[in-house]
Amino acid sequence: MLKLYALLVLCFLFVLSCKAQNADTVKHKKPTLKFGLTYNSNSVYLGRTDSVTIPVYNLGATYTLKNGIFFSGTVNYVPSREFDKLDGGAIETGYNFEHDNLSGGVTVSKYFASFNSTQLVSALDAVIGAELSYNLFDIITPSAHIDYVLGNGGGNDFILTGGVAHEFTIAKPFGAHDQLSIEPAIHFNAGSQNFYNTYVIRKQKSETARKNFRSKGKGNGNVVTTTTTQVSTGTINFNKFEVLAYEFNLPFTYTIKKFAVEVNPVYAIAVHKIDDNGTNTFYVPNTSVFYLQLAVSYTF
Repeated sequence: MLKLYALLVLCFLFVLSCKAQNADTVKHKKPTLKFGLTYNSNSVYLGRTDSVTIPVYNLGATYTLKNGIFFSGTVNYVPSREFDKLDGGAIETGYNFEHDNLSGGVTVSKYFASFNSTQLVSALDAVIGAELSYNLFDIITPSAHIDYVLGNGGGNDFILTGGVAHEFTIAKPFGAHDQLSIEPAIHFNAGSQNFYNTYVIRKQKSETARKNFRSKGKGNGNVVTTTTTQVSTGTINFNKFEVLAYEFNLPFTYTIKKFAVEVNPVYAIAVHKIDDNGTNTFYVPNTSVFYLQLAVSYTF
């Protein structure tokens, strides 16, 4: 029933955003090209991460047409990895709009991951998403975001995110052409967890491949193995729709003309978290993770 509700919400957001295109006040007065570099102190997805910290650099570019349609691509680099440090990436297209106090959009994303990836997002093959937010009297901005996640060889998931935020803006704090914004926000995520089962299977294959890689010497990374991956036989229902995480973040964004710097500390609490011992899957106590996002970008 919850899956059906999530699907209906996704369709509603899609239709509403398409209608808003006709009434859009067109914030994009001309096409723009944006290049950005982001550093994450740890790779985190829905409050979940690998057993070891995985710092990641993301290099990306986004081209946005004046009507709000955009195309983007990113590549991921993991500096702490022994080999195959180019971890993967994604390509994305979609449409964003702003009309008075209402904003939102729809996106379609395709993910890529190396055989050696241990990031949770390596379990994702593609994502279809839609979101809406509304600025209430310049006091608070509630938002809703829903994703339909296609697993990378596993089951699919609905992920629903809701949250509230408020933006504080300081115009010209240091000069005539700069701005500082602070936007504290609270979000919750809910959904099914087939992505985690896919992640466990991929991680087992990755560990086997890395062992073979070391024993044979560095090659082209296309390791062939006959080892059978052990699939967990626990009683966890990965299709169950439940709360997954609570997130608190406090992004600071400083812009000067077309250059922007963002510092975003994030504290996430993972609930209904699942672990795997190679034989069974089981729920574990709630855990928390703190990580930092740093980003620089320039828009042409």
